[in-house]
Amino acid sequence: MGDATQAEVARSATGPGKGEQEAPIAKILVVDDRPGNLFAFRELLEPLGHGILEATTGEEAIALIARHEFAVILLDVMMPAMDGFATLSRMRERLLIRSTPVIMITARDLRGEEVERAYALGVIDFVTKPVHAEVLRGKVASCVSLHVANRELRRREAALNMKDRQIAVLAHDLRNPLNTVTAAVQLLARMPEADERKGPLLARVERGLTRMNGMIRDLLDYARAGTGAIPIVRERMDLGDLARDLIDEFEIADPDRRIDLSRSGETTGSWDRARLYQALSNLVGNATHYGHGNASIAVVGDGSDVEISVHNGGPPILPDLFPVIFEPFRRGDGDGPGLGLGLYIVRAIARAHGGDVTVMSSAEQGTTFTLRLPSEPSTNS
Repeated sequence: MGDATQAEVARSATGPGKGEQEAPIAKILVVDDRPGNLFAFRELLEPLGHGILEATTGEEAIALIARHEFAVILLDVMMPAMDGFATLSRMRERLLIRSTPVIMITARDLRGEEVERAYALGVIDFVTKPVHAEVLRGKVASCVSLHVANRELRRREAALNMKDRQIAVLAHDLRNPLNTVTAAVQLLARMPEADERKGPLLARVERGLTRMNGMIRDLLDYARAGTGAIPIVRERMDLGDLARDLIDEFEIADPDRRIDLSRSGETTGSWDRARLYQALSNLVGNATHYGHGNASIAVVGDGSDVEISVHNGGPPILPDLFPVIFEPFRRGDGDGPGLGLGLYIVRAIARAHGGDVTVMSSAEQGTTFTLRLPSEPSTNS
């Protein structure tokens, strides 16, 4: 076991004949130079159901700690070349472990100065060989429980921080249309009835209110998607007809836009019309934005699935955006005043229907988002 990768044997306590199981809740590192001791510890700890990794030298242990997060480390005191004290000291020097509990295993009584050194290095407990099985299992189980609780606390704190940032983004982005509406209403209040400027101002008010309503709707959909699938109400419909209706609305709102439509195959099925209109509107809005007013929609059905592809010939998506493009609150440069939830909601709507959305983008071919939907709901949904 000279190589750290050879020592990295994760034994996840699956037991004979149980096959593959879910990833272990936590990982335990056992460091001992004697294979027989490692086997004994493994047999003793496997009933806890956690991942057990083994190292026969201090160097192997350090290499494993650099790649894994452990709930607890069992560290033998007496090992050749680098004993337990030296190993632990090296770990602390390299800042590989800060709060990870370490239990030292010893076959002899430690001197007073050794005990003091161990505590100074962060050891929380000692176990003397021969090891009492229930005592060690209890100590390890307590460490794992604390580790899992701390991990969950960190996760919740991160979620709260993210929620605070989301609220800040919403407050910031709502401020601009709100200021527009407020200023326009104040001007309207001072104008005589016959003033010809009232029409454009009312249009500005309507646009501002529409923007705010869209942001609030997106945030509510984001909240729904975060607690489960977005609710849908299915009805028989034709996705080709839906695309045609959407194009008409876009072109009425902006006659300079040009959106082409092609359709082929069987494009009827059972979907939520309002939700798919929302998803397609998000995709087409992005496409015309980046395509300088031009986009194309292709609706293709094969009897079991229907694909809606929305294409624009504008600049390609930046490579670093691909891994996060469907994540919430992600926006590319120049994406405008939205919250960065549009593509996240598109994916949530697709998945609520048992489908998904993908993207392809290059400087030569432009950008295409493809929404693929089963024509009928799955029998399992």
